[in-house]
Amino acid sequence: MSDHITETNINSFKQLLIHQSLIDELTGCLIEIATNGKYLQDVQINAVDSTIKAINKLSRRRLDIQNNPLFELLLNGTVQCVCSPFFVNIFKQVTELIELNDTQELLLNTCTDYIVCYEGNRRHEIFSIVRTILLKPFTQWLQQHTSSFRQWNRITKNSFDKLGGIIFDFGSHNEKIIGKEIYDDCCKAIDCYIVILSTLSNNINTIDESTVDLIGICMFHLYALTLEQSLHDYIKSQQLSSILLRLINIDNEETQFNAYRILASIMTEQDIKMLANPSKIANVFITFLIDVIDNTRKIRRLRNLLHCLKSLVQHDQIKEELTKQGILPYLLQCATETKFDPIKEQQPTLEILLALTFHDQAAILLKKNSQFISHLHTLINSSSEQGLRRAAEGLIWKLEKEETATDKLVTMSMTKDVRNYKYDIMLSYSHRDRDLCHRICDRLVKDNFRVWLDRDQMHGSTMVAMADAIENAEFVFVCMSDAYKQSAYCQSEAQYAYERQCYLIPIVMKQNYRPDGWLGILVSGKVYVDFPKLGFDQAYLKLKNEIDRHRTNLNLSIRNQEQHQHELPTIATSEKTIETITNQSDEQPTTTTTTTKDLPHCIDQWTKDHVKSFLCNKNLESLLPVFANEISADSQQKSLTLNTYLCFLDEIQQYIPQVPGNHSSTSVICILM
Repeated sequence: MSDHITETNINSFKQLLIHQSLIDELTGCLIEIATNGKYLQDVQINAVDSTIKAINKLSRRRLDIQNNPLFELLLNGTVQCVCSPFFVNIFKQVTELIELNDTQELLLNTCTDYIVCYEGNRRHEIFSIVRTILLKPFTQWLQQHTSSFRQWNRITKNSFDKLGGIIFDFGSHNEKIIGKEIYDDCCKAIDCYIVILSTLSNNINTIDESTVDLIGICMFHLYALTLEQSLHDYIKSQQLSSILLRLINIDNEETQFNAYRILASIMTEQDIKMLANPSKIANVFITFLIDVIDNTRKIRRLRNLLHCLKSLVQHDQIKEELTKQGILPYLLQCATETKFDPIKEQQPTLEILLALTFHDQAAILLKKNSQFISHLHTLINSSSEQGLRRAAEGLIWKLEKEETATDKLVTMSMTKDVRNYKYDIMLSYSHRDRDLCHRICDRLVKDNFRVWLDRDQMHGSTMVAMADAIENAEFVFVCMSDAYKQSAYCQSEAQYAYERQCYLIPIVMKQNYRPDGWLGILVSGKVYVDFPKLGFDQAYLKLKNEIDRHRTNLNLSIRNQEQHQHELPTIATSEKTIETITNQSDEQPTTTTTTTKDLPHCIDQWTKDHVKSFLCNKNLESLLPVFANEISADSQQKSLTLNTYLCFLDEIQQYIPQVPGNHSSTSVICILM
């Protein structure tokens, strides 16, 4: 019956199948099967199977039918059948089946298909019910049969595919913490998938079409598992990247896409560097984006693809490749056309575009697109969706306001008293890490620190509020995790704080996390406060000690400057040296206008002018005689206080690479140090 349903005759089938008595009869039959196995041997079971198949085809991708209370009764019946001991017993024997009888067809294929195709309002609830009951028997079966996976036939792979697809579908925006038992069983399943993929990745040249299908199933399930945060962390810890990088060499677009989807979520900067052809990953994603962007029947794939791109675009090398290969027009289409869902499609697309603004060429192209800029302003002023407005505000900040704000920055004076700050601390964090972050915040407030946190202090534009908080905070705590690094909002905050020359304190939020990429550069050379490693109380004590250490050094520097300013008129040699440095030979005196913002991030790249600029901007002119031998031929030096040196070391540390490289030439600062 289902084979005859088409768009032209669908109304006739609606009249035939959307019928109270029919649905009641089918539901009652399914409940009897699930409860006591009645009808399993009935000759009419084939008619039940055919009717459910027809209803499934009729309702597929038609949410108005799927959300009809009448059909939800049938959905409940199929769920009860799949969760019944009769289903479990058949599934456990699936590797021995050559052909399916009518009963096996109904349970293994038809009922699972009905659940897989359901996209209605209760999808998350239904999948959670199935997971709770069937995860353990599924995992036990998988552990038992992993070693013999090469002998799995078509029926086994098909059942494995459908049931795993239901069990491991946590939803694309799952933030609920799963229980330990479910976590443990999922990890056992992940281990089995890795064994299968690792074995097959070592013999790519001998892989046949059937094996490619199995690889695709395993990677599809693994990708679904990465959408649950704790399981994502576990998968990332298994060093799966090298296996996936081998599997992308299989000449199959779907396999490559699935491999890249997982890689997008778990790759480190080092993994990106290992890619033999980094342009390939960008090409695959753009190809699939073009394929789905105008196909309403592939909307779920579009959403998953956007989710992957959000993770992938954190890497600078990928930003460059995506921009170079022309992804912007497709993203702009998805971000602006009304046919796309504001929350599920437009918002993640805007967040991808926000991440791309950290690539100069992409930012230039977006700035020139006046129609897009106008669209962003419209969203900010009129959208009722908070997430959409926030993404639009982030883009406007990067494209229009940030450069202006940064250009107006005045390097914080060393004489500025900490009491002049509006806040002691601004917490920059990812929403995923909110529990630990809020706990840190609560302890800080209890200890009388003035803390800015976006959970209760946002007013008006979020980006403007963020910038105001950074500009008025003595310290910025960078709460580091994978989620933080992947967030374009967090990158905006961290980068602005860095450019403001705020005192950054990096906090490790997740076990064994180490920053790389843009985040690694920003916190290079700084002391990490590792909460998971040290435990909350010890880490918090270290955090307070770091605050006290900086304030002590700052106060020492202030007193030293005051002393130096008081003594300055009597230091003839220093005046002579400064004059010699700034007025060499017979040339007209020149003024160094380089700001600290313009200094190269690595001191190995500094010139004489950079040295002078740094010392003057930091009110460390008393150190000019120390460097005079390097930047002036005629000078005399004067002994300096320890406080001056401490101040210098505190200010210079952000420009010193954590692991010095080999350079052909050495800067003036390097000679001293």
